[in-house]
Amino acid sequence: MYLDFHAHFNSGDPELVKKFVANCERNGCRAAMSGGLHYGGHDFLPNDEVIDFCKRYSDWLVPLVKVELWDAPPDLDALRRWADRGAKGVKCIYPYYPYDHDLYMPLYEECEKLGLPMLFHTGNYRPNEEDMRARRPTLKNMDPLNLDRPARSFQKLRIVVAHLGTTFWRTQAAELVKMHANVYADLAGSGSWMALSAEEVASLLRPPVLLCGDNTKFIAKLVLGTDCYVTIPRIQTEGILHYRQILSKIGVSQEIHDAVMGGTVESWF
Repeated sequence: MYLDFHAHFNSGDPELVKKFVANCERNGCRAAMSGGLHYGGHDFLPNDEVIDFCKRYSDWLVPLVKVELWDAPPDLDALRRWADRGAKGVKCIYPYYPYDHDLYMPLYEECEKLGLPMLFHTGNYRPNEEDMRARRPTLKNMDPLNLDRPARSFQKLRIVVAHLGTTFWRTQAAELVKMHANVYADLAGSGSWMALSAEEVASLLRPPVLLCGDNTKFIAKLVLGTDCYVTIPRIQTEGILHYRQILSKIGVSQEIHDAVMGGTVESWF
């Protein structure tokens, strides 16, 4: 069984959800689904509806909740309520301030206490109408280096760097993964799992000092994330294929293959 830690609940159409679940079943892949409002030009399914759908299809769908990082303290009571309802992780994207702002630190502390892993979008984000209203430094706020402070401050908090920084910050993202025991990364989206070759992934995650033994230990800190959508389930199928090809070309052990493709995230849940 695979586990895709990066999937989007962008539609509540019952028929589309059924088709998405059927695709997960064909892939042998559970999907950790995030919805939420205020994505910067986008609104997806509200968190409570995501949780409801995931309960209905609990064999294949796992609920994450999107927590808004804007200009007010995050609602920790709402986070606790979602966790009580079965949420298994948190997604953050498009923050008003950088991810390491003082305002957001209590959220990370609470996620650590609740054992909720966090998925952070890093890197590229297309311009949208919200940018003209908010006038915020969007890309700088989602630089993966902004995750250094949370990782240091809350060392039991599992952090996943979505998209491995994209083309803007791949090296910085990879260095964070290698430096912090609690930082992981996904290759979500075709801009990552199709744009990066196996050789590039291996180079980015090579140990700082080459060892005589296994040089793939940091590859084990990748987690499967495809950036698929309820409305575009084929992305998951394509992402799984590319992940498997990358891991095969690198020549990882079966143990590392299984960890990347779902074992690591499953252990967090």
